[in-house]
Amino acid sequence: MKAITRGLSVLLTVLAVTISMGMLSPAANAAVNTCGSYAFGGSETGSIQNGILSVGFCIGSGSIRRINVLYQKTSGSTTNVQLGYQETNASGVGISPAVYAAAQNVSSGQTAERAFTYTEPLGCYHGVMLNTATGFQYVTHVWGTC
Repeated sequence: MKAITRGLSVLLTVLAVTISMGMLSPAANAAVNTCGSYAFGGSETGSIQNGILSVGFCIGSGSIRRINVLYQKTSGSTTNVQLGYQETNASGVGISPAVYAAAQNVSSGQTAERAFTYTEPLGCYHGVMLNTATGFQYVTHVWGTC
């Protein structure tokens, strides 16, 4: 009985730490199209040497109502990142400053996710990830109609 209780205690502690860090399981692909009462408008991805960056867009009342950004880290050491999105032109050049969430750590085998619930006009956007240690910004392919 003590072993079961201890095992459950460890599992709950790991779960609590995981939730507080904003991490999701590797099966977080479904979160890209999590839109609640809004319609899923589409998604884009971008391959990075050690993972995949994805972005999904939720549409309501003729505007973007929710933007989901995920980074699935497949290899390498723990990295501190900021996830976000940016309005672009058709070539993927930013035409407005990127909007970033707070920084978070992500380790190999984990998925970092951030959902933005701002109302944005329809247009062209990409998901962005800033590596806070190197200052490098990574982006997905462009989504939308410019």
